[in-house]
Amino acid sequence: MAERSGGNPLFAEELVNRIREEGGEESGVLPESVQSVLAARLDALPRDERQLLQHAAVVGESFWEGSMTTVASEQGIDLDAALDSLQERELIVSSAGSRLAGEHEYAFKHALIRDVAYERLPKALRARRHAEVGNFIEQRAGDRGEAVVALVADHAARAADLGAEAQLPAGELQDIRMNAIEHLEAAGDNGAALYSNEAALRHFTKALEIEGVREADSARIGEKQGDVAFGLGRFDAALEIWRRCLDYQRREEDLPRIGDLDRKLGAALWAKGERSESIAHYQQGIDLLKDGPPSMELVRLYEEAASLYMHTGDNMLAIYASEKALGLAASLDEPGAASRAHGIFGRVFGRIGDAGKALENLERSVELAKQSGPREAVRALLTLGSHLELSESSAQAAAAYREALELAEEVGDLAAQVELHAACARLAARRADWPDTEREEAASSALIEREGLVGMLCFPELIRGWLSWRDGQLEQAVATLARSRELGADTGRIEVVFPAALLKGWVLNGQGDYQGAEAAFADALEVCERAGLTAQSVEATAASAVNLALGKRTAEANDAAEKAKHLAERLSDAGGRAAVLDARGATDTDPVAGAEILAEAREAWAAIERPIEAARSELLRALRLAEAGDPQAVDAREAAISAFDEHGFAHMAERSRELVGLD
Repeated sequence: MAERSGGNPLFAEELVNRIREEGGEESGVLPESVQSVLAARLDALPRDERQLLQHAAVVGESFWEGSMTTVASEQGIDLDAALDSLQERELIVSSAGSRLAGEHEYAFKHALIRDVAYERLPKALRARRHAEVGNFIEQRAGDRGEAVVALVADHAARAADLGAEAQLPAGELQDIRMNAIEHLEAAGDNGAALYSNEAALRHFTKALEIEGVREADSARIGEKQGDVAFGLGRFDAALEIWRRCLDYQRREEDLPRIGDLDRKLGAALWAKGERSESIAHYQQGIDLLKDGPPSMELVRLYEEAASLYMHTGDNMLAIYASEKALGLAASLDEPGAASRAHGIFGRVFGRIGDAGKALENLERSVELAKQSGPREAVRALLTLGSHLELSESSAQAAAAYREALELAEEVGDLAAQVELHAACARLAARRADWPDTEREEAASSALIEREGLVGMLCFPELIRGWLSWRDGQLEQAVATLARSRELGADTGRIEVVFPAALLKGWVLNGQGDYQGAEAAFADALEVCERAGLTAQSVEATAASAVNLALGKRTAEANDAAEKAKHLAERLSDAGGRAAVLDARGATDTDPVAGAEILAEAREAWAAIERPIEAARSELLRALRLAEAGDPQAVDAREAAISAFDEHGFAHMAERSRELVGLD
């Protein structure tokens, strides 16, 4: 027996049970596997106990006493006696708790016992029994039905599959299939509501795979399937599904559904970077619904179109579409829609430099979003964080991003998680918190790789470019930032395109490649002008002024510094003010006066937790003092070297020694 069991404890135990139950006379011929010994034990059971065990196996690895009542009654089985005997034979055990209130629950002692019992029941009986078990669970769950909806759906689906294999009568099989479709859709809805997107997608997909699903049901469930696929970042799958649904709704002439599907297709195409086709779908949907009664479908079309126009730099169209969305949302009393409209207003005002109106609208957007639900709150907080990152302190931006990330993880919004991890990494890099930067970049990259969100690669690529710059891998940094900029442009991610171009300029500037840096800064400025990013254009123009000054192009540097100063006069962002101080200090005709301005710049950068920029200001200050022959240049140079070393930029420390050669 020891030799035959091969060290498998379950096999050895079941061999002992077989000998104990049948006596020693047959022990000379032992089964070849644990499955065969279990099958032999089940075959040797009294008929009542064997039938009860087989029907219990349909319920699962655990089952309820109440689920056996019908079978026991039909077969004339003494239920209590049979359950007691099966426990004595150590085939089942009593469970301490129960998934259904008021029901005594049992479990098979081992999953293999359940598997063997299940396989020995004919498929037709299994199919009917699965349908009965699903009905029993649904009835007994009562008010807790949502907690077991997936379990009911699984039994209904299994009944449909087995019924087809067993070739049940057509009428009976059709009823089983319709029941399965209904319960699978309910399970998908429940999963989506609980943000269990993978489970929801699995249930919707299974519902559509059942033979005989009606075309109307297929269109309705398919649209939900596409929604979940889109939420998981599977844009191609969503497009394919929604296009099939659109064909059906066009035949049915259901205008609201056609308009909403145009919106969804536009969103997926935008996510893939196919911008002209995306805009066409939004416009088709608006044209279809704008002359009809107010509807949420039209609100969503306007608000998403406004966001799209904003990303392409058409601020006037963005404001127009936002006003349309806000007016419709007010008439429909929809806080989520109103939140999105305020969010777009805030972003547009931020881009044209009105920080006060921007913050007012963005805070109102968050307030309304929280009334609407966590998904809306994620979006509104991400938008607020982006504004705060530019115009206020990084601590406030980080708080908004963290709150949004917690909600995104709760609701399973993977695309938002990618962007939020990258945003947190960007903030960490600016304050030279490299462990946090690397951790957040890794989290963003892992989500993209796991979920195939290739359209979002621009986010971690930007951070990887930053890390390569820190490590002195300058060629790699330039290449990575160029790739991030290209990927961002392909998918309309202006929030990535601008910093990638700007950072590339500073990497080249640090190498002494002033011509290459000027091209990168010009690119960043062009992005700002095309997208209406007034606040960011201040930093790009100021960076150009500093670079031109270092390249000894004095007249051009002065013009750029003056332009940056005038742009900043109507803005309130701290980063822009600090950048303008750098430009003024680098271009002032009096080097000592310039050094004093650069000391202000250093303090301004430090105040907003951007120590690398502060170190650069100190390096520029050392250069201006050296230009004046001021002995304080030595202390300034050493302070810059120390700051660069402290924050991991050893190559910039060495560059400081080369630029300010005072030894």
